[in-house]
Formats: sequence, C-alpha cells, structure tokens
Amino acid sequence: MMETYLDNVIDYHLDLLREEKYHLRHFKVELILSIESQYGIEETLADIRSIPGVTIVTALESLYNEFQKKYISRIRIKFHPNKDSMGPKHYIHKVLLPIVRSREIPGTTVIRLGSRPEQI
Repeated sequence: MMETYLDNVIDYHLDLLREEKYHLRHFKVELILSIESQYGIEETLADIRSIPGVTIVTALESLYNEFQKKYISRIRIKFHPNKDSMGPKHYIHKVLLPIVRSREIPGTTVIRLGSRPEQI
C-alpha cells in the first residue's frame, strides 16, 4: 500500500507529540527576599523547595542587617509548572509568590522579582 503525503504529515506530527510528552519545561527566576534572622536562610530555602513545581533553590548573595535582625537575600529558583497550560509568569504570580508570602514560609517578605522568568 502506498503512503500518501497526508500519512507522512500525520506520522511526523505524532512523533513531535511523543517527544513533547517527555520534554519538561524548566524556568528560572530570581527573587529578592527579606528573611527574619530567627528563621534563617537555609531553613527558608528548604521551605521554598517544598513548593510544588520548584526543583532547585540557590542563595546567590545575602546581607545581614544587624539593626533590623533580617537578611536581604537574592535567590534563584528553578521550577517547572505542573500543568502544561500554565506559563512561567502565571506560575510565579499564582503559585510561587502567594506561597512564599503565606504562613508556609514564615518570616519571609518578597521585596521584588530580581529577574524575569527565563527558560533553561
């Protein structure tokens, strides 16, 4: 039986879909945080790692303010949204930031985004 052009196109796109199924979308973003000293940087980073979709959290630099008893930390978060339909900005504003600002990550205030989300 002779394959038609349409059969070839269908096979090509099915192969693409199979590849995309196993391709994870990874992104990174930097945040500037204020962390109360009683909670500590490492403990706070461990709490952030528990957020769904977060894969790696790295402290890039931290300064301690003796007067306020707080750290100002610039951190990098690598993540992949759990839903394919969720883009990185949507994930950051609907999942990541609300959890970091919640009681789940105590003593932490988001000062600002340190970078735009970037695919890695």
